[in-house]
Amino acid sequence: MYQYAAQNRNNYHRFSRLTRVLSILSIVFLATTILFGVLYWQASAANNKTREQLRQSMTNNAANALNATNRLDSVTISNTSQRLGLIRQYIYAMEQINKMSISLYGEGGRFVPDDAFTALYADLENYDTIALGAKSSTVEVRELLISHLNLVQGYITGALVS
Repeated sequence: MYQYAAQNRNNYHRFSRLTRVLSILSIVFLATTILFGVLYWQASAANNKTREQLRQSMTNNAANALNATNRLDSVTISNTSQRLGLIRQYIYAMEQINKMSISLYGEGGRFVPDDAFTALYADLENYDTIALGAKSSTVEVRELLISHLNLVQGYITGALVS
């Protein structure tokens, strides 16, 4: 009856050591999982914040361009090129932010399609040509520019999908 007691005690100690090792490994695994979860959450939050800041900057530039375009009807011919240059700067800034977002997030980061910027630049060129010629009214081109800027704002806010 006593001949198995030493063997049982050795088995118990081996089982006890194995249990401790497995417990320690489980705790380390759990801690690692929690750490990676927290790090992923922080990176995701920073990623979302960056994307939202890019969107806000695009929105501000679009609003400024639209505001400057709405004031085009009250400018004189001598002031038109300066106003168009300001609008062109806002459009260029939006285009660069759009490209930056694409380089950060891939095609899913695109706020506005490239065709929209091409149309806006064409509108500006048409307006400049008509204003310099002073032979016809710029109302139609201005309305087209406003329409295209409103479309760009729709893309930025997500109301329109590119």
